[in-house]
Amino acid sequence: MTSRHGSGTGGRRIAPWIIVTAVAVVVVVGLVIGFVLITRDDRSEATCTNQVVLQVVVSPSAAPSIEAAAAAFDATAPVARSACVTTDVTTMAGPDAAAALAEGWVGQPSQAPALWFPDSAADLTTLEATDSAMTAGRNVAPRATSPVVLAMSAANAGAVSAAGLQWKDLPGAAGATGSLTLPDGGHLILALPDPTTNRATSDALQSVVAGLTGASVDPAAVTANAPALAALASGGPATPPTTTSDALDDLVSGGAGFAAVPVIASDFAQVQGQSQGLATVSPGGAAVGDQIFAVPVTASWVDPTANAAASAFLAYLRGPAGTQAFTDHGLQVGTSGSVPLPDAGAAVATALAGAIGGAGTSSAPAAPAPPADAPSGTADPGAATPAPTAPSS
Repeated sequence: MTSRHGSGTGGRRIAPWIIVTAVAVVVVVGLVIGFVLITRDDRSEATCTNQVVLQVVVSPSAAPSIEAAAAAFDATAPVARSACVTTDVTTMAGPDAAAALAEGWVGQPSQAPALWFPDSAADLTTLEATDSAMTAGRNVAPRATSPVVLAMSAANAGAVSAAGLQWKDLPGAAGATGSLTLPDGGHLILALPDPTTNRATSDALQSVVAGLTGASVDPAAVTANAPALAALASGGPATPPTTTSDALDDLVSGGAGFAAVPVIASDFAQVQGQSQGLATVSPGGAAVGDQIFAVPVTASWVDPTANAAASAFLAYLRGPAGTQAFTDHGLQVGTSGSVPLPDAGAAVATALAGAIGGAGTSSAPAAPAPPADAPSGTADPGAATPAPTAPSS
């Protein structure tokens, strides 16, 4: 018996509608993926009808943080009022920026800013005494802070920390006749660069006066406590180091003739790699220090687009990435890092120089020596700039 076999093309046939459906699905998925990729890559370009450069002016101590934050902000392709935003950061000392803003930014080499980041409440006060409306939109609290501390060898830092000193205790504990004995048997002698040109010295001495008086610091309070300040300064080098960088180098090399120098904590963080073997101590009590304010500028040159760009950058700084930009450069953010005492300004710095016999008592002030030993691109730790001449009315 023979058997029958089916033909080679036998079997079940696929329905045409299934093939058509599968092809259609593939086509739709491909179109969706293509649309997503195109819109993701071109979203910023598609929503920008023009460009805006957000001009920012920042004090030297805040410059590393703001420059880092601005670069990261630009990388997010920000848009303000349909304009693609990029930032341009200019570093300028607070007193100079306050004077330039008060004078309408006339004759300045950089474009007028929509945002200003001073590091001292005294600089804000100077501008607001002339034009309070220009800073009316600012937050009264600083965005970041950094207190003044004392830098010294790690061995001495352990002994000073163990003593539990407060700022108000320093006139009795430090100096040539101070009560505190260091591990090497010496006294806690401080190097105090001229407070009229060194904000760290000024901040440290202001912290001492504030602790002694329990009140705000003014020239009268400095004069009343001049003997205590002179005792604190006693025993130091006949010619104090010109800059904080000089003093830190002397401490690292040994045989400095002093045991400690005031320094702003965030400044020390920037140069700590070059100051091996040193550590810092934070005396108890309220301390003066840097206060970084975020100030949107209200002026004729700030149009609505620039204002919106400034608001976007400020919102970025309030977020985690902005906070990280500050903390990465040694600044403190939040209530735990607040500096309760503002810098009292140039008049107090001059009075402090007189109290410790500094250069500020000279009737013909000499120009401060440039901090040649400061790292490239980094301001001298503690350095300050002379207050500018008040703008004419």
